[in-house]
Amino acid sequence: MAEEKSHDKGNGGGGGQGGPPQVSLRVQTPRGLWSETEPTAADRRPVYPISEKASRVIEDARAVFKFTEADNEYALLLGKERLQPERTLASYHLAAGTLLILSVKGGNA
Repeated sequence: MAEEKSHDKGNGGGGGQGGPPQVSLRVQTPRGLWSETEPTAADRRPVYPISEKASRVIEDARAVFKFTEADNEYALLLGKERLQPERTLASYHLAAGTLLILSVKGGNA
């Protein structure tokens, strides 16, 4: 079965083809920007169903940029607001292209 992913950049919603609504994000990390086009060699992109939890975005950003230190504290920020890992992306009403910041405390980022 072919994987279906919407890359609807216009409204951030509407998963297309009857799927759940999705949002395309941009995530700035200490090692670079993660987006639909950067880094070019990324094995995944920050396009998520709005029902996905913020913790998944943190896990995926860590994987893309190879943050392996388990003793570090990772947080996802929307401006000055710290996203709670257990909450869904929908609960933050994120628009397409929203820039989130991956904050890394401790260790060497």
